[in-house]
Amino acid sequence: MQEKIVIPFTCPKIEKAGNRRGTRKAVSLDVAITSRRDRLKKRNRLLTARYYYWTEVKRRRFDDVLRILSDNEFFVEERTISNTLVEQDDFYNELLQSKLSSRKLKAMFPGFDWR
Repeated sequence: MQEKIVIPFTCPKIEKAGNRRGTRKAVSLDVAITSRRDRLKKRNRLLTARYYYWTEVKRRRFDDVLRILSDNEFFVEERTISNTLVEQDDFYNELLQSKLSSRKLKAMFPGFDWR
């Protein structure tokens, strides 16, 4: 028979880990959006710019553009888009008068594909 060898083992002491999560830090941007109203205002300007892009630069029909904006880009009702366009009429007219190219739109709103 073989002899059993016993190796002494000491179990390490288990300590409480404490709070493992770090606190979230606010992103510091120059254009900090703080309120819901500011977010909606920025979204509506971008939505108007995208409407301009699809209708004037890409030459799409009104109903096709509403579907693109509501189903693929902003995920809001077509009625919301129409209301936004009425509200943002001054900004839309500025875009029409300046005849912005997709390159200039990309400089204004860099988060979308403007090709």
